[in-house]
Amino acid sequence: MATILLVEDDDLVRDMLAQVLERASHHVMNATNGEEAAALLKDSEPDIMVTDIIMPKKSGITLISEVKNKHPNMEIIAISGGGRLDPTGYLDLSESIGASVSFEKPVDKAALLMAIDLLLQGKHSSAH
Repeated sequence: MATILLVEDDDLVRDMLAQVLERASHHVMNATNGEEAAALLKDSEPDIMVTDIIMPKKSGITLISEVKNKHPNMEIIAISGGGRLDPTGYLDLSESIGASVSFEKPVDKAALLMAIDLLLQGKHSSAH
């Protein structure tokens, strides 16, 4: 079980992903944008952050770079529907600045859970 910070401005997507993560026995902290996520990160350090890229107030790209500066060991999963651009451009950028894994929306739930499990295994094996 992991603590996962889920950052997603779309209520339906956030609720769906939170349900998937909670069913897999993860503890989920929800944020609707990058500013909320940054505020939550002042008081806690989740194992993994799953963040949308295109959001109001603070983009996922800005959030990823900030989180990587303050929490260099946190695993980050980026998700994007692309907005006006092809989502792969945003996802390539997110990986270049520190996201471990990225997914296009709609997110494949099984693939997301598998990626989380692999990232957690990596964290645990490198910590010992």
